[in-house]
Amino acid sequence: MTAPLSPGRAVLLVARREFLSQIRSRSFAVGLLVTIAIFAVYILMFQFIGSHNSNSTLGVTAQTIELRDALRQGAQAQDHTLTITEVDQATGEQLVRDGDLDALLVAGPGGYELIGRDTVDSTLQSIVTSTIQQQTRDDALQRAGYNPAQVAAQGRVAATTLMPADPERGQRLVLAIVVAVLLFMSLVGYGNAVAQGVVEEKSSRVVELLLATIKPLHLLAGKVLGLGAVGLLQLLILSAIGLAGSSASGLLTVPTAAASALASAVVWYLLGFFLYASLYAAAGSMVSRQEELQPIVAPIMFPLLIPFIFAVSVLPSDPRNTLGTVLSFIPLFAPTLMPVRAAMGVAPFWQVGIAIVLTLASIGAVVWLAAKIYQNSVLRTGARVSLREALGARRS
Repeated sequence: MTAPLSPGRAVLLVARREFLSQIRSRSFAVGLLVTIAIFAVYILMFQFIGSHNSNSTLGVTAQTIELRDALRQGAQAQDHTLTITEVDQATGEQLVRDGDLDALLVAGPGGYELIGRDTVDSTLQSIVTSTIQQQTRDDALQRAGYNPAQVAAQGRVAATTLMPADPERGQRLVLAIVVAVLLFMSLVGYGNAVAQGVVEEKSSRVVELLLATIKPLHLLAGKVLGLGAVGLLQLLILSAIGLAGSSASGLLTVPTAAASALASAVVWYLLGFFLYASLYAAAGSMVSRQEELQPIVAPIMFPLLIPFIFAVSVLPSDPRNTLGTVLSFIPLFAPTLMPVRAAMGVAPFWQVGIAIVLTLASIGAVVWLAAKIYQNSVLRTGARVSLREALGARRS
């Protein structure tokens, strides 16, 4: 007679089965390649948009050619590349119509006019407007006997900070957004994979065979560990490719910031996955068909979606936002918000430590609750199991 499996061996066997079945599947390789392709497209798109927005072509006539140097200085002050071409008005309008010039600056009796094809780029319009206004003020001051440079110096406002400026802020911002996206995709994708795997085993009655040899809690733990390892592997592969590509292209020049951001992402992925995967598994055990799964897992998406939106829309412009700081301590929000704040350099170690402790405590409570629901629901087929039934005592 075969000796019963120890709890540790049972969990590892299930975890190994889940891990190998996933990484050997065609969907894992295809999903990884698709994710890499999506990231590559986004990077190329942002680079194209950035280069397009930082370059403009402007035509000037004989009446506005005197503004050429001032316009170039104004564009340089805004880190904008401005190519200026002298043309007559008729030729310039045709070049604008053909798309060879972004705009044409002409002068008339009532002032200046900036001519575009169907619209004028807002950055270019801002540069031209501010340059002409400054030039007009300088001319008026000179006619009144004042030195424009001295007048400007009297009204100059110098910006200083109480803390030294972070030279790595731009790259920290990029890393923070990348970390938020990777964590969100991993937690949602592999959390759903846990729920779908539970439903598939339940509907095919495979779970009945498995539970004949191992306990429900061990099956749940093995499934979460196995799929969590798959998600971690994908996260590390994507991060390594991203770091290598960014470093090779010169987009990332601060390896220490990238390494700390990656380490933080790994820690918070593990914490977040154990937290959410348990909820997904419990939700999956309450239904018997795949088509019934989405309505019951939809509420789990909100605690993931809210901090993700907050992380990519609010924190980049206001990293020390009070609401963001408070939410980053809440266990369901911490796996997304805290690593983003850490990547941006605004989360001290004591805040990260408190958030980790709170999340670990929540994982213990959630795993206990999820195991109870899973144990009471996984063998019940047919109609959907209500939450009250799932939390009730298991019937013999």
